[in-house]
Amino acid sequence: MRIRAFAAALAVFAAVVCWSSSGSAANRPFPFHTTLPAGVIKPTHVSQADMDAAVTRYYTAWKTNYLRDLGGGGSWIKYDDTNSTVSEAHGYGMVLAAYMADKAVFDSMARYFKAHPSRNAAHLMAWKQTLRDGEMVDIEGRDSATDGDLDIAYALLLAHVQWGSGGAIKYKAEALKVMHDILAQEVNTTTWTLKPGDWASGSDARHTRPSDFMTSHLLAFAKADTANAGKWRKIYNTVAAIVNHQFTHGSEDTGLMPDFMVKSGANFVPVPGKYLESRHDGDFSYNACRTPWRLSMSYILEGRTEMLPALRKQANWIRTKTGGVPKKIRAGYFVRNGVNGQSFVNYDDLAFTAPFAVNAMTGGAASQAWLNKLWTSITGGDYGRRQDYFGDAIRMQALLTVSGNWWQP
Repeated sequence: MRIRAFAAALAVFAAVVCWSSSGSAANRPFPFHTTLPAGVIKPTHVSQADMDAAVTRYYTAWKTNYLRDLGGGGSWIKYDDTNSTVSEAHGYGMVLAAYMADKAVFDSMARYFKAHPSRNAAHLMAWKQTLRDGEMVDIEGRDSATDGDLDIAYALLLAHVQWGSGGAIKYKAEALKVMHDILAQEVNTTTWTLKPGDWASGSDARHTRPSDFMTSHLLAFAKADTANAGKWRKIYNTVAAIVNHQFTHGSEDTGLMPDFMVKSGANFVPVPGKYLESRHDGDFSYNACRTPWRLSMSYILEGRTEMLPALRKQANWIRTKTGGVPKKIRAGYFVRNGVNGQSFVNYDDLAFTAPFAVNAMTGGAASQAWLNKLWTSITGGDYGRRQDYFGDAIRMQALLTVSGNWWQP
């Protein structure tokens, strides 16, 4: 066991030297273990060195499988088999490169982001591009998706902490530009909710997507963007209110959030039927699968407890629902369009399983064995090193968090 742990530590050190040597020295080179608030748990059945080695292993696989560069310093993430990418994928990639202190990749991705602005806002990213005649071109409208922009702004703040803003890319200044365009274009300032994108106006502006509820991002933005701190705090407080209303009005036994919600009277409720993507837009499907991770982050990083009862209910519910077997987590549960908490598919998916590992960190001692099983499941027990873009990107971020390597800028 000691030999294995030592070998794992050497592998992590070698990777850090390789990644950090391609640019300015990182202030927080991987691994960088953050101090978690009291009550937040981590796996107990593996060593820290083994967890760090797993993160390294999966980051290397993620880069090999999905990172692409046409030359000229513009890296992008291969989203599907048509050689397309989306801003969501780009945001994930920039966040991962920042945490792994991979400056060459980060800067290349930052340049790609700057080369594909939304038509509605110069500092937001056009949501989709595809490869044509050796060039990545914008398709399906040059407008934005809120989740990608939130991650890009957050990643730029991480980069400012990692490498400072004295080089060619002024990370902090660029982050503020993105944040200001988010406030101007992707926030409904009547309800202080996040819109699905800068294209959302009229009735669309009355909708919100809980997978965009990146709670730790909002708190980080309030600290970094002091002139607009009050606005970011309003958005965070609205997120907490929406989550808690759903928890007491439909998801009392599960804590589940839906893919999309709409303003109804004084509150937001799950959409009925199809809004943008499928008949399960009002259920826990391929957007909301990220909410057990996103909503947990403000507690995991900053000890914020506004949503903790809902988070702990969710951790207890999914553990009980599956009998403590991660592979039995299903890739979709009803929230509005059926019995809340009843699965509507009979298969699993890494994109659903990995976020519940982050959620388990909020559950205290009752969730310790469950968290241990989830770590084993997503690091090879149930899922190989390559699944698909979506699941693998989410897994990487879950591994960073559960291993204690996700820190707040």
